[in-house]
Amino acid sequence: MCCRYYFGEDEDDAKAALILRVMERNYPGAFRTGEIHPGDSAPALIRKQEKIVAVPAMFGFPGVRDRKLLLNARAETAAQKRTFSDCMADRRILLPASGFFEWGRDANKTKYYFTVGQGALLYLCGIYRIVDGVRRFVIFTRSANESMAETHDRMPVIVGEDAVRAYLTDYGAAMELLATAAPTLLRRVAGDGRRSE
Repeated sequence: MCCRYYFGEDEDDAKAALILRVMERNYPGAFRTGEIHPGDSAPALIRKQEKIVAVPAMFGFPGVRDRKLLLNARAETAAQKRTFSDCMADRRILLPASGFFEWGRDANKTKYYFTVGQGALLYLCGIYRIVDGVRRFVIFTRSANESMAETHDRMPVIVGEDAVRAYLTDYGAAMELLATAAPTLLRRVAGDGRRSE
C-alpha cells in the first residue's frame, strides 16, 4: 500500500492535461499513463532550483536483500530512517493521479479505486533518489482515516493543488503536510462505475 495508482490521457483536469502536454513534449515515450505499477516510469513533479517541473520517474527504490522494489515509506518515521532521510531535505516528489487502488480484506480480495471526487486531480507525496542515472521514487503512507480504514489500515499521503509548491519547496511545510489530516476519499469497485458502500 500504495502499490498502484491511475493517471491517464483521459483526465478532465486542466492541470493534468498541462502536465501530460509538457511530458509529451520533453520526454516522448519515456513514461507510462493509465494504471501505474511498480517499476513503471510515470509523470512526476519535482523542484528544480525554484521552478516546479514535470519529469519522468520510476516507481520503487531497488531492494537491498531480496531485490524486491521498495514502494512506500511511513511518513511518520521517514525523516529518522537512514534509507529515506537523505531524500527528505531536497528530493521530495509529487505524483499526479486521479486515484489509487487498494485490495479489500474480503475473501475475494476485491480491488477498490479511491478518489477525492469525480475528475479531481490529487497528488501523492513521496521522495526520490537517482539510481544508475534514473530518478526513482517511493510514496509516503500514513494511518488510514475513516474513509479508508474499512479497506486498509494505511493510505497514501495526499495533497491538493494548493499545497504543491509548499510541499516541493519548503521543508517545514512539507513536514507539516505529511502530518495533517487526510482528505475524505470516495471508494468504488475498480472497473465499475458504481461507488461502493
